[in-house]
Amino acid sequence: MGLKFRRRQKLFPGFYVNFSASGISTTLGINGFNVNLNKDGAYLNTGIPGTGIYDRKNITNWNSNNSTPEKPLNESPQTENYFLPDNLRGEIKSKNASEVTTQGLVELKETLVAANKEMVAIKKEILQLESKVKNSNTLRIISKVFLIGFLIKWFDNDYLEKKEYLGNLKKQVKECHIDIEIHMDRVLDEKYLKLKLAFDNLLKSSIIWDMTSAIPNEDNRSSANRSIERKPTKISYQKIPFLNSIYEAMCFQNQNGSNIYIYPGFAALFNNKENFGLIEIDNLDITYESMNFLETEKIPKDSKIVGETWAKVNKDGTPDRRFKDNYKIPIARYGELTFKSNTGVFEVFLFSNAEYSEEFADKYNQYVK
Repeated sequence: MGLKFRRRQKLFPGFYVNFSASGISTTLGINGFNVNLNKDGAYLNTGIPGTGIYDRKNITNWNSNNSTPEKPLNESPQTENYFLPDNLRGEIKSKNASEVTTQGLVELKETLVAANKEMVAIKKEILQLESKVKNSNTLRIISKVFLIGFLIKWFDNDYLEKKEYLGNLKKQVKECHIDIEIHMDRVLDEKYLKLKLAFDNLLKSSIIWDMTSAIPNEDNRSSANRSIERKPTKISYQKIPFLNSIYEAMCFQNQNGSNIYIYPGFAALFNNKENFGLIEIDNLDITYESMNFLETEKIPKDSKIVGETWAKVNKDGTPDRRFKDNYKIPIARYGELTFKSNTGVFEVFLFSNAEYSEEFADKYNQYVK
């Protein structure tokens, strides 16, 4: 009697992000049967493709004129806004990536998690089955060598069944991802192109840093009003594993937390396949400020020197002569981009080219608004 295998047939539906001036909506399912989620509620769309037969039904009654929805008794409180402090103090770090997902993308995240768990389970089963296929083939060859006639057919069938199932599992591993289609109207598509061009310029910055901490400077003789810790980092175009899209994300590598990926309709904090969060694009704020930085290292070639000062200064700006080793420090102008959301994103990046970083923030906000 042949060994029976558990057949996996789990399918993961496509996910569509519709992004327009009226807001973001998401669709989960297939053509002819799907659920659309937007600010007005959830709608079930059914129909027969190609026939014109189509039906759309509100399945939440969120917008019913006849009654006001009652608040659930155990509804969790609203997340408090995560404001940027007036004076940066302490570690600059987002919440854990798994905690920052906005409400409209919860279902997409859950589907991605399910796809990853299925892939891990299938890969584990593949490793076990590859050993069984190898052993089955060995027994099949032995049966032929020793002309064990009544067993040859059984061993052949057993081997072919295991081999076929192994091929099926390997095929299913490739299907454990989510296909995301992002639809934008013409106006937004043009604005996104301008944002992408601004990111291309941002890539040209000589040096990029991730600001990981900042504290006000309490040394009255120091010419710096705060001390910061910064680490060199990179930005690039990347794709999140197991998430298929024709768009590459604008990726900001984070040195003390999860990387930030910006897609046309949403952003992601991604650390690994188990630890990530998804944020609707209009919930991620990016603000620009110019920073006059007292640079004690080599000045980047694309930075502007806007002045100079002394390491120890008097109140009138003159050097404090009590310090024999007092020295001049050039003041370089950098661009500071702050990322934040009301769900807990809080990151700051510095760019040697202030103009490019200001341009990126401007194009991003034009696109989002």
